[in-house]
Amino acid sequence: MIYIVGLGPNDSYNIKENIKTLILENKNAKIIARIDEHPAMDFLRDNNISFETCDRFYLENDNFEDTYKQIAKYIVDVAKSNDVLYLLPGHPMVAELTTQLLIKSDIEVDVIGGESFLDVCFNAFRFDPVESFTLLDATDIKSFSNINPYHHIIITQCYDDLTAANISTELMNYYPYDYEVKIVEQAGSENEKLYTSALNELSATVGEKVNNLRAVYIPPFKEGQSFNIRDYTLEFDENANITEMQLIEKLENIIKKLRENSESTSDLSQKNTELLAKLINTALDFTIAGDSYYEFSDILDTMKKDREDG
Repeated sequence: MIYIVGLGPNDSYNIKENIKTLILENKNAKIIARIDEHPAMDFLRDNNISFETCDRFYLENDNFEDTYKQIAKYIVDVAKSNDVLYLLPGHPMVAELTTQLLIKSDIEVDVIGGESFLDVCFNAFRFDPVESFTLLDATDIKSFSNINPYHHIIITQCYDDLTAANISTELMNYYPYDYEVKIVEQAGSENEKLYTSALNELSATVGEKVNNLRAVYIPPFKEGQSFNIRDYTLEFDENANITEMQLIEKLENIIKKLRENSESTSDLSQKNTELLAKLINTALDFTIAGDSYYEFSDILDTMKKDREDG
């Protein structure tokens, strides 16, 4: 039997009472913690509870995916002859690949949740996740390929300056280079540290010191553009097959209408034509690159405002 146990996001006083009881009373179980560097581990030391950690697996592998697979395999092997209390930071079902791997194994698993680090992050960053929220893993760069900048975004496992540099490079595809982001370390604990950084300075701000309890928050970019056609098309047909020629025809029709509506102001007509010509190239670039494109409702709104201001 494998008990996957969440220790909570920070200090040992946040460990739930039922989990403390489970750890104290399961004297015959093998206690294995994924990492030793977590404040809640002091509970085991203070109570003279023997345990081992999986820190050695991080040194034996070149990437986190292989590390977590090796950890899960080791837990399963031990559980074949002994009950295991597998201790994790936060909640076992939140951003924890080893939990998913163990659930898929042949060994019986009982997940016992602690407080999630997300709970304390929502408090630290002062936003309501119901407003649209995305959780990303800094070690999984592929997850940054389709960010919606209108969402609140929390990025976990931003360990050091190298991971910070990697994610900032990806994020600058969606946000201005100097966009202000927030960083929290040891959220919810007495030692919580909250600070801000420009996106292009994130790596330097984070620094070289490794911190397993660091998260980065990206507030919604209200002026941003989504890369998802569904965010702009009011009547999106899931079965529609939008071709490049259809897109060109749609854009050309809009140019034609704009010309007709602007005949009395030749300068504005010329300005609209030049702007929409650039828009065609941009839209086609996105269509070819990712089967998605910018709709131009926001651009037309900007043009309308410019006309009113002019």
